[in-house]
Amino acid sequence: MPRSFCTEGPIDKERNYYVPRTELLAVGLKKVEEWRYFTLTAPRQSGKSTYFQFLADEIRASRPAWLPLWISFEAYGDKREPDFLKSFTRDLNVDLETQGESFRFACPSDMEAWKDELLRLRDSSPEGRELVLIVDEIEGLRNLSLLNSFLHTIRSIYHVREEFRLRSVILVGVSNITGILQSTASPFNIAEQITIPYFTREETEDLLLQHTRETGQTFDPEVRRRIWSDTAGQPGLVNALARDLVEKKAPGGEPVTEALFFRTLNDFLRYYTDKNIANVVNKAKQHPEILRRILFDGPVEFTTYDDRIAFLKTNGVIEIGEENECVIPVPLYKKCLYATFKPFENGERERFKDPFQSVRDYLDPSGTLRMEQVLDRYAAYVLERGNIVFSRGKVLEGVYHYNLDAFLASFAGLLGGHVFPEVPEGGGRVDLLVLQGGKRWIVEVKRFTGKDEFEAGKDQLEAYLERSGESEGYYVVFSPYHQAQEKGEEVRTKGGVSRRLVWWILPVAAPVPSGE
Repeated sequence: MPRSFCTEGPIDKERNYYVPRTELLAVGLKKVEEWRYFTLTAPRQSGKSTYFQFLADEIRASRPAWLPLWISFEAYGDKREPDFLKSFTRDLNVDLETQGESFRFACPSDMEAWKDELLRLRDSSPEGRELVLIVDEIEGLRNLSLLNSFLHTIRSIYHVREEFRLRSVILVGVSNITGILQSTASPFNIAEQITIPYFTREETEDLLLQHTRETGQTFDPEVRRRIWSDTAGQPGLVNALARDLVEKKAPGGEPVTEALFFRTLNDFLRYYTDKNIANVVNKAKQHPEILRRILFDGPVEFTTYDDRIAFLKTNGVIEIGEENECVIPVPLYKKCLYATFKPFENGERERFKDPFQSVRDYLDPSGTLRMEQVLDRYAAYVLERGNIVFSRGKVLEGVYHYNLDAFLASFAGLLGGHVFPEVPEGGGRVDLLVLQGGKRWIVEVKRFTGKDEFEAGKDQLEAYLERSGESEGYYVVFSPYHQAQEKGEEVRTKGGVSRRLVWWILPVAAPVPSGE
């Protein structure tokens, strides 16, 4: 029976496709070989559990004198010392039993007495087993006084660790926990941290091709590329998209096409409650003001001393960009955050289309939207209503995106089409991707901030067209500086291929008429 894509937690190598992360495992194994204590950090659902599971498997297979034990503090909460020691002992013994070990820890009377149990383990076998202790979800122990006591005990052992045979302690968490540890546990300094990266494109391709080799079911090359680019290689999302495609969209083993991918993308954006996405959205909702600035209003400088920014980074919502700005690194997260935080329509939808016009007036003979004509209609709408929609107070760039998004959706939706926010690889700017009648269009949306930036936007659109194989693209620019609308086009040729760029500049600073 073929394996499956795993979305429920640690990988079962016999039942699930997996990425071996060989080089990263070698880094961890080397640290253990050198009797080093270290931390392992990454956002949730990014492969931490799988990593230390594989590390423990490698230790058991190649270093039989070492004893890897895994426990989790996830449910420890506010436990006081007696209850903590009972749970700690129980969880250690459960893992010992699972591994077929005969030794069992006794519950110590206090934290200091745990050292006696380590010595008892050391003396339980002639070769003196060397313990590798992996503590997952370290932040789950919310009693900071007790956490400090636990870490102080480890620190006191660290200096005589060979005597206690405590070869390595690995603390696993969501955040960079060295801040918690600085004053309490010197073995865990920042130099000893391992960060679990997302899958590379090559690793994502390998995961998908494992399925093809075992079942014969293929993913179109563009689907493989988009699974990686839309998820940025986030392991939980890669597996979730792939699983939905092969189990729900193409359960009969037929090829996974780009059309099926967009159906899956639509479901994740609008209908499914994915735990990875839900976690990121919930974390973002705790700091909506700064998130809206990051999402809709241009660069926000990253600083770890802003608690809101530090919180969002710790929980995998944002990362540090190339110019030290806050970026949302996973495009699918950004698309969902866009849908969560986008401004309301303010009752404008009924004004998008003349009531005496039919959407079919904007179709060509093949039943496909005439996108340029649709955007001409939008330019007319902005001329009619832009002073009402855009001129009252400071407008975030996201208002422009969403107003155009809603306008295009009102046309495409009547024809069975869809409009998706489109985030170029790297998690940057949000543009709009329109699908209808078997055709697709990319619409770049920008606020006019200067001539150089305007021209740079054309270059970005050309690069997208080149990458996607499209021959025509559209560029809608909202300007608080222009007094009159402008429309233009240019044809750019590269490598013998011509691409047409059509652009509009739409003024949005007209005075508000009296009585409105």
